[in-house]
Amino acid sequence: MFDKPILQTTNAYKQEGSMIPVTRTIYYGEVVDIVDPTDGGRIKVKIPDLDNKTGNAELPWCYPMIPKFFHIFPKVGEYVRVFIEDVKYPQRSRYWEGPVISQLQKIEKDTIYTALSTTNMGLTLPLPAISTFPDAVGIYPSLEDIAILGRVNTDITLKVNEVQIRAGQHENGSVFKLNLQNPATFNMVFEPNQTQTSFYSNSILQSDKIAIISHDGKPQFKAARLTAEDRAEIFDKGHPIPRGDVLVEALNIIRSALIQHIHGYSGLPADKTAIINSLESLNFDGMLQKNIVIN
Repeated sequence: MFDKPILQTTNAYKQEGSMIPVTRTIYYGEVVDIVDPTDGGRIKVKIPDLDNKTGNAELPWCYPMIPKFFHIFPKVGEYVRVFIEDVKYPQRSRYWEGPVISQLQKIEKDTIYTALSTTNMGLTLPLPAISTFPDAVGIYPSLEDIAILGRVNTDITLKVNEVQIRAGQHENGSVFKLNLQNPATFNMVFEPNQTQTSFYSNSILQSDKIAIISHDGKPQFKAARLTAEDRAEIFDKGHPIPRGDVLVEALNIIRSALIQHIHGYSGLPADKTAIINSLESLNFDGMLQKNIVIN
């Protein structure tokens, strides 16, 4: 697949005419297996320059360079960088780093045919930069941000004085269109108040449906391994919370009706005053926010 060295790193200061040999220690390789029976993070990688005559089962293990505190694995068919500890024995002590993702629109999976497109070893040209698509503005982090990107449609972004957690940041099926309708987001911001005299903190949670569940509340729900069916049950059986201002308005009408209503004499219904008419027209269902439930 490759007819020339992919990367040379050992002799960064080589001068023209120098007789010092170049020793290669970093390779690109295709991931062929990510199942490690020890759950130690080892994977098997086929390096075209070294493993053309080696079957997948006989490939040596590649050990992870990423600490266990961070969890990320390449997919079978993706490229990783492989670091060779001892160039005299390239089948020993291999270490992997990756996956190699060429561009943000390839974050779900970047195959061996496009992963190197932004390097001098690319077999194809890079795609247009995602920053050139106006509808994509806001999907991916800017140069000033620090972020963790999920494979498909999730991210955690640290901005200036802001933390943003999202699911569904782009439209389903289109990595080039910001989801303006219904992303699930949790924004925590520390920003100046309207008078610009001091900073205040605010947190905003947005979603189609929101549930706040206590483990010992009633009804009780599963505490872990929630499925789509479990979540549907929560929203079906959880208690809708009231809209506080609408509830207070209704209570004021009820209080006024109790105080102000007039009976002609005992046994007759109250006179149809304005306050009684307001009481009769109360829409109690309208007090409920049915997409926000508690237990």
